[in-house]
Amino acid sequence: MPYILEECEAGKVLERECYFTYRVKRKSEKREPKVRPSSEATKKYNTRQRIKKLRRLMNENFVDGDYLLTLDYFRNNNITNEQMQKEVEKFCRKMRTAFKKAGKEFKYIYTKEIGPKGSRHIHMLIPRCDLELIRKFWTNGGINVKPLYSDGQYSKIAEYFIKYSEKTESTLLSQGEKVGKAYYPSRNLRKPRVKKKVVSARQWRKNPTERKGYYLDKDSVHEGISELTGYEYFSYSLIKLDLEGGPPNGRD
Repeated sequence: MPYILEECEAGKVLERECYFTYRVKRKSEKREPKVRPSSEATKKYNTRQRIKKLRRLMNENFVDGDYLLTLDYFRNNNITNEQMQKEVEKFCRKMRTAFKKAGKEFKYIYTKEIGPKGSRHIHMLIPRCDLELIRKFWTNGGINVKPLYSDGQYSKIAEYFIKYSEKTESTLLSQGEKVGKAYYPSRNLRKPRVKKKVVSARQWRKNPTERKGYYLDKDSVHEGISELTGYEYFSYSLIKLDLEGGPPNGRD
């Protein structure tokens, strides 16, 4: 049976994943009948794919010390989704101009969180900068800034971003409003480098393969059954070692 062995380099993270595909048929193999997944299974699959795509984009474009930024709105501000979009776009334009004057490049990824009871937040990744810039350009409510610290592996943040976007989608659909995108990346982001090759089921094993200069992210090891194909998949990530030859920040 044909499988895809996929390898993605994004920042300090090297991801490897093996999964079944219907798109390739070898001459000596009989094509298996396609599985018709339920709507719930399709939703789970799509969520997993969104997280993977976003995680790779974050890992490629941001580093530890950059900021996870939350922009709040005043409680008495009954702002609409459309107004939120205009405000965050205005904030990004002002930040981009300030960065350009300083000879730097501004980039971002953000998602909106709109709760059913009226809460409004913008969650965003941006490069590290003078915090006074953020205070100066965001006047709609409070701000919360947390430096990134997880060795270039931002999978948890990607999961939270998609969780917020699904919460927002549910709220907006219940109100009859236009949903929009799951997340919004700036146009100047670098794309992760992905390589794929076709292998047979006998050519891959469900255990991580080491690589010199990297260590295994134990939390990234996943195996399961695809919601769409009904076949097994296996994935894991390796993180580039620091200059001293060990996992940064005391991770093992």
